[in-house]
Amino acid sequence: MIFRISTALVFCLTILAAPGVLAQVHCSQLPPLSVEAEFPRCSTNELATAGFPDHMHMYNWRSWELLADAEGNTYGPKSMCEWKALTPTEGLIVEPDQKSYGQFVLRHNPEYKKCDMIQFVELLDWANHAVPSLIGLATEDTLKILNPDNVAEYTKLTGRGVWRFYALDGNECVMQPWPTLMARTLDAHAAFMLVTDWILRDSLPTMLPPWLHQGLMEYLSEDGVHLLSYMGEFQPAGPVLYTSAVIDALLSEGVNADEGQDREWFRRASYSSFLMVWQLVENEGGLTSLQEFLALAAAGSDLDQASQKVYGMNLEQLAAYLDPVKNGEPVRHDPSRPRPHIDPGH
Repeated sequence: MIFRISTALVFCLTILAAPGVLAQVHCSQLPPLSVEAEFPRCSTNELATAGFPDHMHMYNWRSWELLADAEGNTYGPKSMCEWKALTPTEGLIVEPDQKSYGQFVLRHNPEYKKCDMIQFVELLDWANHAVPSLIGLATEDTLKILNPDNVAEYTKLTGRGVWRFYALDGNECVMQPWPTLMARTLDAHAAFMLVTDWILRDSLPTMLPPWLHQGLMEYLSEDGVHLLSYMGEFQPAGPVLYTSAVIDALLSEGVNADEGQDREWFRRASYSSFLMVWQLVENEGGLTSLQEFLALAAAGSDLDQASQKVYGMNLEQLAAYLDPVKNGEPVRHDPSRPRPHIDPGH
């Protein structure tokens, strides 16, 4: 398991309302993602009330327990700093203008205090423990991340709006200002997305098609609830989903000079790719099949052949099978659902 969830929280799923009435299920109460999980993880009724699973906010709740590896070493949120006091952590290097730990170096304004920005490092550490176990791939490189002072500086450096969380180039990254991501309750999602993107790019000799690459980033970062929320803006104008061909075209062309167009296209393409990977993992063999495919790809196999071996169809056929326009949405945007960052226990 990636996320520790109390027994009481898990069993909230079994506490239903009167017969025929759906209980209100919070997205953090849905089964967490793990190789051992039973797929599909969620029933139609659970998705209808909760949206997609989202366990990325729980580290801010009073019920959060420190994560620990098989040797008992703690990692991730709250492991290096709590209540603005540093916790002695082997390998953590705190300097005025950067913080380093493991495979991550975070550069920032030297005016920040010692514990400032440590949460960012903790979330990256969490993601770097979780993602390799989920996809069966890892990297030994070091990622250097620049945290700009503000959104204007981020946009100036990257040419990107805040709907694009970062700009990654090899082992160098410019991240949207961390305080901004925190204020938007997207910080853990962004950390998992970045680590997934980085590992896939570093581990595979051939890039995955954009729909699959972006879809894995969105799926492993549990961004579905937020993507659903974004779609609420676009749905009144008509269908929001794209085919894989349109997804690939939009994600391949880079940033659109028209900010409004870029924001809409990027978010709709991200949501559509998320739905494709949701279908792929949840209903077509779970993470075991995905890991088998990625292992073949990492070993240098032709992607079409790897897909044929694992899924019984080449990538073009697989994309057509997973086509979100054809398959539709498992759940639609509903503003009455509980907000993902709000602790359902309080």
